[in-house]
Amino acid sequence: MGEQSRRKPNRENEFLTSNDKNYYSLLKTIKAESKKSIKANWFLNLEKFVEEIIAVSKGNEYEVSRPIIFPKLKEKVKADKPNECRPICIYNLKDRIVLSLTNKFLTRVFDEQFQDSSYAFRSKRNSQGNIISHHDCILGIGAFRSENATCNLFVAECDMKKFYDTVNHKIALSMFQSLIDTAKTSNPTLNLETPIKIFKSYLNSFAFNINIPKSTDLEYWTSYEIPNGFFGWIDDTSIKTYYTDIREERIGVPQGGALSGLIANIYLNQADIEIKKFDVFYQRFCDDMIILAKDYDTCDKAKNAYENELKKLKLFPHRFKSSDELKKVDENDKINLTEFWNGKSKGPYKWGKVEENGFPWIGFVGYEMDYLGNIRVRKKSLVKELSKQKTIIREIKNAVKVGMRKPKGTATESAINRLIGMSVGRIGLDNFDEVSTDMCWKNGFRELTVNPHSIRQIKQLDRNRSKHYYKLLKEIEEPELELDDDDGKEIREYVKYDKPFSYYHQIIERQRKANR
Repeated sequence: MGEQSRRKPNRENEFLTSNDKNYYSLLKTIKAESKKSIKANWFLNLEKFVEEIIAVSKGNEYEVSRPIIFPKLKEKVKADKPNECRPICIYNLKDRIVLSLTNKFLTRVFDEQFQDSSYAFRSKRNSQGNIISHHDCILGIGAFRSENATCNLFVAECDMKKFYDTVNHKIALSMFQSLIDTAKTSNPTLNLETPIKIFKSYLNSFAFNINIPKSTDLEYWTSYEIPNGFFGWIDDTSIKTYYTDIREERIGVPQGGALSGLIANIYLNQADIEIKKFDVFYQRFCDDMIILAKDYDTCDKAKNAYENELKKLKLFPHRFKSSDELKKVDENDKINLTEFWNGKSKGPYKWGKVEENGFPWIGFVGYEMDYLGNIRVRKKSLVKELSKQKTIIREIKNAVKVGMRKPKGTATESAINRLIGMSVGRIGLDNFDEVSTDMCWKNGFRELTVNPHSIRQIKQLDRNRSKHYYKLLKEIEEPELELDDDDGKEIREYVKYDKPFSYYHQIIERQRKANR
């Protein structure tokens, strides 16, 4: 029973994730408490709470509360310069549960009306029976590349400015109602009154142009210890291309709210439909899209059609940069692609060798793929992971500064366990070569291919993690602790967490082994 109970049912080689363990443990506790004649207060409160949620799901009186707006810094805080933040909306527990259930229900109801080119926030499943994700995006691009290996391919990419903060409520409601009408026709017995009410209440709970704190609200920014804080938005000139007076509008939906991902699919569904008219390969993941075509003109027409649809939606895509703008050639004829990597919306451009006036790599959903089909991690995603490693070590150092009440090994073990869990999952020497289903960095990039580019990146992650960990071992001194007679007699052995726990073994070596 012991080890078997830690594995997923019907999946002998997969261990339960931490969330799974917590879930089953909670169910076991609730079941045991329900059998008692005198029940604990927490159980009675839980029953009451569940009854309230059920009542909400059957009625039409529920109103979503206004969320707390949390400012998430885009960069490290600067004492003497403006600090731009993203507004993260945090709803109370009851709202979060109600919104999550509503989102799941409406996603299933609308999913058949969404296009196959849309990959985020769906209930559709792939051929393996899993809900489609960003991994399916990169696999699809690779398959299209392979099918057209002998052709030149042209690419257009689009990224939008402040997408969630610029969604127009009237347009969103109009498109939502259109989907509801179709759903009612397809499912006449379906009762949609409550989810419709909750959806509208969600939109009424927040609008960026109305509810967002101003930069002059010093009390707000001081409470979050962010000097010179502000929430960035679209500049006034751009806003006036669509609106004469934004005070008469409700613009911007909650970032972090359960229904906002669904709203993105509702809002951009018509653009997905429009692109089906062109002979191109097209994918959209939330507000990011990519178009691949076998010739420049077709790619350009599809890109222009997409941009026109965004204008109808009163959205603000970054300006598309042409091939000439994406590279610079110096007096020695050396080509610099800095503008390409820094570009947001770009193309059409040729996907191919630099020597043949092409651009070798495309980037989408955290991955990058070259024209030969090699897949590596997108630079921003790699830098983010390197930064998180450093952050964990810094947090441990700050914690021990205020005084260590445990031996040195406790702090260092905490650091390495957090680093390992974050990177490759909660594994140990007993299961390091088995499938990890934890939410970790490795599983976010499971479609990486073994190639010189990915190997170089993975080795960099291992080197950086080891550098921080072993530096921590040297810097933290053993605290002076009052020990019992039986304590401290054995010198603690510091385990070297190398190969089994490395990015390289978990990503590269295991893939090589699987492909033999």
